[in-house]
Amino acid sequence: MASKSKENGTARRSFNEAIAGGAAGAFARTVVAPIDRIKLCSQLRGSIHTSSSTNFSPNDSGFQIFQKLVHSEGLLSLWRGNFPTICAEAGNTALNFVFFDYYKQVGDHILDSIGNSHFREDGHDGGRNRRILRSFISGGLAGATTVTFMYPLGFMRTRLACDVGADKTNERQFKNMRHITKSIWASDGFRGFYQGYGIALISVSMHRFIYLGGYDFIKSEYAARQKIQDSSGKRNKMLLAERYAAAQIVSMSASTLHYPLDCVRRRLMMQAGVPKEARKYRNAFQCFVRVWNEEGVRGFYLGLGPNLLRCVGSALALVFYDEFKRILISL
Repeated sequence: MASKSKENGTARRSFNEAIAGGAAGAFARTVVAPIDRIKLCSQLRGSIHTSSSTNFSPNDSGFQIFQKLVHSEGLLSLWRGNFPTICAEAGNTALNFVFFDYYKQVGDHILDSIGNSHFREDGHDGGRNRRILRSFISGGLAGATTVTFMYPLGFMRTRLACDVGADKTNERQFKNMRHITKSIWASDGFRGFYQGYGIALISVSMHRFIYLGGYDFIKSEYAARQKIQDSSGKRNKMLLAERYAAAQIVSMSASTLHYPLDCVRRRLMMQAGVPKEARKYRNAFQCFVRVWNEEGVRGFYLGLGPNLLRCVGSALALVFYDEFKRILISL
């Protein structure tokens, strides 16, 4: 009976995490969708299909790209590709938090079985070593698992956002998600939707290692210190503003560090559907070398400015996840 009750509690917790994560991710991404499209167009300006009226030059700033998109396609075009983004981000965020919690539980069992005093909750360092390992490694593993499941949706989002044209039916390469699915399947098959997956696995794992792991560690470290400092035993929670500040710091740090790998990943994505002999990059390593030789360090950081602005949404996703989860638990 106790076992069944425990299973029900675990299932409900996973359900709450999935719903809270999905809602937080969808909300945050819709808010920053225009910034995300500007960032993608800036990052991939040399690889995207454009018409003469939306031709991006290498020196265009994020604001200039914004002006050209609005002038040629209208204001609502800034949300082009947002539906697959919502699907991908809701699924991504939900799976990230579900897998993150799962790997944390597994990590607890492994660290308990090791029996080393350095990894005990009540160890001489106050359990800090345990929290560091559990948070950061769980974040990286959650990112690796999630990107494996959700990569095709992220792929379609990138292709739709970077398919720029003046005329909505004639100039663009792809009309919608159905069209892009049929086109890529016909030219490259299933593997076409996983162009750049290898570098993505490393890139996303690195990002989630810092993004999820860093935020969770900051929260747990704060809670541990409050528990020690408060002699009454009352546990003070982080204020909303404090949690958002922590989320913003880890989000910007994670995005900046993994950005060069993300650049390579998206350039490889853009080659799906192109004949192999006409592809600019053979693999991730050759892409990295060619970008370095032709564009220098700057080539890996095109669109970083808009991407850092987009971190507002990533930070919101972390904070709103906590809030949505709290609401669901109270129901």
